[in-house]
Amino acid sequence: MVKGVVGEETQLKLAEDRLSQSTLPAQVGLVIGKLSSTLDRGFVFDLIPTPQNDAGEAACLLNEITSKDEKKKTSKSKSQPSDSPSLVIDQDWVTEHARQVSRMLLGGMKVIGIYVWASDSAFKNSTVALYQTVSGVARAAPFMGTDSGERLIIHICYSPRRWTCRNCTVASNTVTSTSLRPCDFKMGKVLNSLQTFKCTYNFSIG
Repeated sequence: MVKGVVGEETQLKLAEDRLSQSTLPAQVGLVIGKLSSTLDRGFVFDLIPTPQNDAGEAACLLNEITSKDEKKKTSKSKSQPSDSPSLVIDQDWVTEHARQVSRMLLGGMKVIGIYVWASDSAFKNSTVALYQTVSGVARAAPFMGTDSGERLIIHICYSPRRWTCRNCTVASNTVTSTSLRPCDFKMGKVLNSLQTFKCTYNFSIG
């Protein structure tokens, strides 16, 4: 089980700067890296934002309650406080994005989860949607032969600014007390540990 995650500091800082300058209230995308069951650690190489769908709509939107009637209805629910925003995620589109990206990745790199740029309250109010999204990503981009059923959800909170990570067991679409577990997250040098191989092929066409 993944207990700690190390992210490539250079790439993640660039992603954080891009997000902070975009003024977007919410964004979802893919986490690229690898998970090591022997080390119980995850390594994050980069974050890839999910683009707009064919209709030109963002993959993640902020659903804020504005009308008095909606506030009254929401206040009756114990799961979500009134006046608190939640995330609306196009789960099918994020899943399709994961499928396409996984086919283009080099060996040793995989889609290991999703990230979300959102406020703390929006993240907490969207646990089910986030879990269903990362489960769909796991099905679309499985690990061949070594899939332990674990994926990551990285939350980049902008108020206050901080990074947190959760390890998700994606056995089903039902969220339980053990489905999402906090794990240690820090930044460091990760890409330096990767090895590069170059192959040259000669063809003789007679």
